[in-house]
Amino acid sequence: MIGDAQEQKQHAEMLKQMPDMVHKDANAITLESGETKSLIWHFTQAGDLEVACHIPGHYEAGMKSKVTVVR
Repeated sequence: MIGDAQEQKQHAEMLKQMPDMVHKDANAITLESGETKSLIWHFTQAGDLEVACHIPGHYEAGMKSKVTVVR
């Protein structure tokens, strides 16, 4: 999932309630084990974002990356 800190927090909470949720939003994808997909994102404004996985335990294990967009 791509989003700012608040979006990441909301998404993490949602996945705690619905761990088998399949993503249908433009800024998130769902992958099965061993699967590969692409998420193409056009950044339209400057800011600090994060690309992260919120499957339980993944984010906490470091499955995230900071993105700073500069215009």
